Amino acid sequence: MKTIINSIIAFLFCGFVLMGFTNGTSINKTILIQSVDKNVSSVSLTKSAEIITNRLKALSSEKFDVTILSKKKQIKVSVSDNWDLKVVENLLIQKGKLEFYATYNHQRLTELLGGDNHLFLLLNAGDTVKTNTKVGYTAIANRDKVNDYLKTIGLKDKCRFAWDQKPENGEICLYALQIESPKGALFTGYDIESAKFNQIENPKYNSLEMKFKQPAIASWADFTKRNIDNAIAIVLDDNVIYSPVVRSVIEKGNCSITGDFTKAEIKYMAIVINYGELPVSFSVVK
Repeated sequence: MKTIINSIIAFLFCGFVLMGFTNGTSINKTILIQSVDKNVSSVSLTKSAEIITNRLKALSSEKFDVTILSKKKQIKVSVSDNWDLKVVENLLIQKGKLEFYATYNHQRLTELLGGDNHLFLLLNAGDTVKTNTKVGYTAIANRDKVNDYLKTIGLKDKCRFAWDQKPENGEICLYALQIESPKGALFTGYDIESAKFNQIENPKYNSLEMKFKQPAIASWADFTKRNIDNAIAIVLDDNVIYSPVVRSVIEKGNCSITGDFTKAEIKYMAIVINYGELPVSFSVVK
């Protein structure tokens, strides 16, 4: 009898969790995502479903359902016709790993490479200004060739390389990021209290304002002080989304991303940052 009661309790709990992620409405578009890690726990799947649900609620008031398929290590998301499926797919599989790094300028990276100029030649940056905080540019088609060379440099304890997120004129930019702690980045998304869209006067630009949590404010001020006139790379899922040059000490824990982003792009970034990093990596099941 006790066994039967425990089984009923377990069943009811499972049903409660799944209903916690559903709006109970009719929907007709479905996206299925699969955990990349075959050994993912049910706890991590549940946490991922919570984050995905919060992301979708923040994006739109349109109806949707989120269902955990524990045995298959999958999450099924069903939406109404009014949703943009491409945007939804991106939100479902966007890991949301946010990091902040100081960058090496051309001169400091040259010193780190021991005077070896081959990387700069690959990026057509042999005559770059010493203070330039971007390593160089290359065509998207040449990225793999550059990545293969980067694996041979052997600077993983001091430097990490990352490409920018938005190609310009068919070219992408490479950054050299300073590794200053065993964990890599000195600041991550866990240090951020909130992110929100901010309308600025120039209609061509939009701004994302981030606020650091109280324990990180003093460290952020010190970090910006040490990097005046140097660029700080803001990295989302291994791609640089912005690299502002620090002009003064930032003492109140603020960080602003301002550029030619659309309002939709800023809203998307704010949603991903506000609701945290997915504990599991996913891919869309086609």
